[in-house]
Amino acid sequence: MQPKGSILELCQVVRDMERALDHWTRVMGAGPFFVFDVPVLPGQIYRGEPTQVAMKVAFGFSGGLLIELLQQTNDGPSVFTEMLDRHGDGYHHVMLRIPYDEGVERLSGEGYAMAFSGQMPSGERFALFDTHAGNGGYVELMEISPAMEASLSRMHAAHRAWDGIDRPVRSIADLG
Repeated sequence: MQPKGSILELCQVVRDMERALDHWTRVMGAGPFFVFDVPVLPGQIYRGEPTQVAMKVAFGFSGGLLIELLQQTNDGPSVFTEMLDRHGDGYHHVMLRIPYDEGVERLSGEGYAMAFSGQMPSGERFALFDTHAGNGGYVELMEISPAMEASLSRMHAAHRAWDGIDRPVRSIADLG
């Protein structure tokens, strides 16, 4: 897994999760991917206005890099549909593995605006900053709790043990 202070995750937005999973597992060799539905999370704000975004996400590793595939499953206005409407499927954001408040200060200090934010059910804050001028997409910040860190570690262990063939797509419940 990527060390603290580095880019932990690369996210692609997709319209067809099954097709994306096939590409990333079969062609790219990433995985296995753990898939789950994310309901509307509390306090979602999109460009200063409340919104309600539900999604299906899949997480899998390629080496130490976490790959996220994200398919929005409702019509709430968001940074995800914004990117899909402009460019179609593809690169959306990277996530920095730094403390949340430090990241907010860094990105805000560089003049980037928070485009989407909210809170996980367990209380961790997250935000996506519009960094198109710098990297053609967004940068995500997330408070990584010990429970979230443990889940990431289990996903990474599954990747290291994976034979590249057996069960390339799994439920998040399989992490235990």
